[in-house]
Amino acid sequence: MRNGTPSDVGLSLGVRARVHTWALLAVTLSACGGCSRSNSTTLPSSAPNLPLTLVADVDLPGGSTRFDYQDLDVDHGHLVLAHMNDASVLVLDLKDASVARLLPSIPTPRGVVIGDGRIFVTSSPAHLVIIDSKSLTEIARVPTGNGPDGVGYDPDDHIVGVSDQHDGAISLIAGMGNGPRTQVPLGHETGNVIYDSSRHVFWAAVVNAAPPDQLVQIDPIGQKVTARIDLPNCGGAHGVRLHPDGQSAFIACEDNDMLARADLGPAHAVVTAPTGHGPDVMSIDPGLGWLYVAAESGDLVVFDIGKPGLVAIDHEHTGDHAHSVVVDPKTHRVFFPLMSGPNGKPVMRIMQPKLTASPTPSGD
Repeated sequence: MRNGTPSDVGLSLGVRARVHTWALLAVTLSACGGCSRSNSTTLPSSAPNLPLTLVADVDLPGGSTRFDYQDLDVDHGHLVLAHMNDASVLVLDLKDASVARLLPSIPTPRGVVIGDGRIFVTSSPAHLVIIDSKSLTEIARVPTGNGPDGVGYDPDDHIVGVSDQHDGAISLIAGMGNGPRTQVPLGHETGNVIYDSSRHVFWAAVVNAAPPDQLVQIDPIGQKVTARIDLPNCGGAHGVRLHPDGQSAFIACEDNDMLARADLGPAHAVVTAPTGHGPDVMSIDPGLGWLYVAAESGDLVVFDIGKPGLVAIDHEHTGDHAHSVVVDPKTHRVFFPLMSGPNGKPVMRIMQPKLTASPTPSGD
């Protein structure tokens, strides 16, 4: 969330996810125009596999405070999680969410991305923390702009892109984060940033001083803005994810509780659909063709991205303030860090589509 504080809207926590009354409601918006129409053999519609079922609630160290972004380090079998208001970064074993390493004394960690054997974590008030993925030890802390939030990595040019939220800019840091930094102004406030390997550019969600908000394309080598896509009906553009086929992008609009899908081709068509209150972090399961949109309210909406427009196939409450989500595409397990689980302590809630659910991991 842009202000870094959880929503005060909370719903009752159940041990198992429960489907809301409008679960499985399909919201098909065919006006998407040029939005991607992906091959159904690679992105199948699998709505019968929902809702999600509980695999395990794994206790996490630290206080019952806010978590933020996560990323998967598949090479080392880790899930890296920012414990934002506990000033720490957790490295978890992807198999069972057990703690492999706790890195303390990282002020307000927020964005997390893995690349080139490094873990990049944004940290307030104005730093990027660089951690070695193998030894899980800190390498360096380098300056960014003010209020860094999301972070993306360009493995082609070894450039880190940091969304300087409070500056309304992006910092491009060369040399895998150890080189010179160039700040590119984007707007009033910057949300998330993600690297597009097919176009060799970064995309960032940008809140402007006056509507509309935008999805902005940045050339990391030319260090300049190369395209802007207006996002009508999107207030508070923040989270960003790219469709696996690279033809469209998804933007979480946290101020008016909407998801936008923007065509990245010449038409730049945009459609929107409702989400939970305060949509924030998103994750894609490319094998199932699902987009998970987590919200501050703890409401999760799942979209079938193998279809044009925006088609919602599930809506459930995964836990109070469960605004962060990441999915393991190999196992289809979905991870939600919760400030307070059934025992009042922070937990990693692991869930799975019902037809692929497996027993609780040993040792939990």
